[in-house]
Amino acid sequence: MREKAWKRVSAGFLAAVLAVGVTACSGGSNATSAASATTPQASEAASSASASSELGETGAKITLWGSGDDQKMLKEMAAAFEKLHADKNYKVTVNVQDEDKAQAAILKDIDAAADVFCVPHDQLGALVEANACYPNTVFAEEVKANDDANAVQASTYKDTLYGYPRSVQSIFLFYNKSVLSQDDVKTMEGMLKKAKAAGKQVGWDMGNNYNTAPFYFANGVKLFGDKGLDVNGSTFNSPEALAVAKYISTLKSQGLKNINDGDVVKLLKDGSVVAQATGSWKAQEYKKALGDNYAVAKLPTINIDGTDKQIVSFAGYTLYLVNAHTKYPQASMQLAEYLTNEENQIKAFKDRGVIPANLKAQSDSSVTSDETVAAQLEQAKTSIPMPSLTQMTNFWSDSSMAYTKDIFEGKIKEAEMQTKLNAWNDLLKSSVKK
Repeated sequence: MREKAWKRVSAGFLAAVLAVGVTACSGGSNATSAASATTPQASEAASSASASSELGETGAKITLWGSGDDQKMLKEMAAAFEKLHADKNYKVTVNVQDEDKAQAAILKDIDAAADVFCVPHDQLGALVEANACYPNTVFAEEVKANDDANAVQASTYKDTLYGYPRSVQSIFLFYNKSVLSQDDVKTMEGMLKKAKAAGKQVGWDMGNNYNTAPFYFANGVKLFGDKGLDVNGSTFNSPEALAVAKYISTLKSQGLKNINDGDVVKLLKDGSVVAQATGSWKAQEYKKALGDNYAVAKLPTINIDGTDKQIVSFAGYTLYLVNAHTKYPQASMQLAEYLTNEENQIKAFKDRGVIPANLKAQSDSSVTSDETVAAQLEQAKTSIPMPSLTQMTNFWSDSSMAYTKDIFEGKIKEAEMQTKLNAWNDLLKSSVKK
């Protein structure tokens, strides 16, 4: 999913969930969390974990939501799942619901939503708060053992694991290898120096926190604490953040160009820009623009107060979740687990280019042989899961986005940086307007 979709979903729908609140769950003001509201079912599912042959409700009719582009693949997976559990006589119906719009449809009517659906992981907190998610009571240990640590964290909300990780996404570096070498792109300073000497520029979207927050993370700045769950845990007002702000204020004069990943395509083609940080959603366009000069790498280091610091990107995950109101929690959990097993994550990569979250699938030769995927997975090793708190709406707001852009453009001078960073940090922890 594109980084703009993550931003759009967070800013548009996370605020809306506050109006839905816990009353979205059947039972009105007496509604409790999914974990307690479905205690009899959850207990039954948990007790069945050690007896997999008995797991699942016979004759379960499960609805699965997936994107329009995934329909053929999902129907093939659903048919194989039905065959695998022929003794239970499952029936899976696959319907179209794009991931970045799923949350709105779910919150509109949880009872009418699919039994199993796929969403970006930063929607998890809002969906749990609306009592829309059934805890992963059966396959939690499999997720913890088979997926990378960030995927596990992204699937967890308030110490309860809900999700079944499907894919991973992060930004990384695309560059023109006729101008920049593999050594040049290891550091921001080396890359900018080489590009400037050639009369070229390096691109970066300095108006999007998805792309600029990683500069701060490189120097240890926190967004909602260590695990992204502490409303008061952001440190964008810290000395570490101020050091990054001062660094960012120097980049424009060194040849960094503020440009988004769409507008840069023509500049990559004409050669005036020789690198851009973005995600795999732009790979095909950039390959066409750069031709034989196409190359990729993990993000560079930046030099903060004389020390090289590796840029730490966001890791975004898509998750399958089970509806808390499903009539068939066991069968639905089985389906979510099946869709995200090693075999099906490899199939999703081959069929649809979906980059797996499963560790064994990531190491499959069909995945590692793709240079673009390999660069993204290398960057994912130095990344943090995007927080799922509703306060992420504040992080994606226009005023929040403006702080780093204005520092880069020189509109915020060094003498006022600390005051601006204090205001930014206060904004991040403020209540989200309904």
